[in-house]
Amino acid sequence: MRLPRLPRLKPRITRLLLAGACVSALVGLALIVWSVLDPRPIPVMAAMSVAQGLGVLAFLLYGVVVITHVRDEPPPPPETS
Repeated sequence: MRLPRLPRLKPRITRLLLAGACVSALVGLALIVWSVLDPRPIPVMAAMSVAQGLGVLAFLLYGVVVITHVRDEPPPPPETS
């Protein structure tokens, strides 16, 4: 059974997904730094739950862009000498 093909991503959508991944990762990193600098329970819990969720979201958004790009434009075959 084959999976259905996803439509090609438009360049504008690709840029929005990559920007979302960057913002999500940076906010997650900021929460982690906050928990390192202020090790009270609330910042640590925020880093463990919210920042982890934002990091996973960033990874998934980036992965969607990379997979669709490789699927739509496969790498050229290696040159033989």
